[in-house]
Amino acid sequence: MEKVVIREIAILVPENKQVLADHLISAKQIKTGLLIAINAEKMIACAKNPQVNALIQQAEFNYADGISVVFSIKKKYPQWQKLTRIAGIDLWQALLQRSAELSVPVFLVGGQADVVNLVAEKLSHQQVDIVGYQHGYFSEQEERAVIERIKQSNAKFVTVAMGSPKQEIFMQKAQQIYPDCLYMGVGGSFDVLVGKTKRAPLLWRKLNLEWLYRLLSQPTRWQRQLNLLRYAYYYMTNKL
Repeated sequence: MEKVVIREIAILVPENKQVLADHLISAKQIKTGLLIAINAEKMIACAKNPQVNALIQQAEFNYADGISVVFSIKKKYPQWQKLTRIAGIDLWQALLQRSAELSVPVFLVGGQADVVNLVAEKLSHQQVDIVGYQHGYFSEQEERAVIERIKQSNAKFVTVAMGSPKQEIFMQKAQQIYPDCLYMGVGGSFDVLVGKTKRAPLLWRKLNLEWLYRLLSQPTRWQRQLNLLRYAYYYMTNKL
């Protein structure tokens, strides 16, 4: 699958989420590596944090989750004008569906204990083979034990909902010990799946305003949204 480069980050450019899902999990092969959603906030984190920057540059599968990143790709690479944003939660659900169809073992990490319990129960009812799960409130000293549980479960698709960059850092540590699976960071997707957090209505998503809906729903995110202004500077000055 082709890639483009935005601010030194290689990003996959699939036609749509289903094409990407089929590329990552198919009857022939389950890809291994880190699957990371790239948006403006993460781009700014790379500029500020060398550890995060190195991690994301080394990740096997980066994809454009943020509309600002999609606009950047279209500006820098005119041949990709038909590229569309792939929301992380939509890709996650597509991969879970593929996992259910192909009996791929799945491990869940993140969220509060009651939330991840509900996620595991709900996905099991959807015929997803949940081979283990762990809430996200474990200490750094407990990390190795969690990773060993993942390894012992023989999971091939591990989804981590711990927020960024914490989830990416954990996935990298886990990959170093157990590289034989696909790790995906899914942010707040567990909370959305169980109804604890409401996702933007479909119209907002179609208008590429999901980020604004989250800001209006959670005003405390305003400081994080300042990253959009910083990223806009990169865009307007062609520092892509």
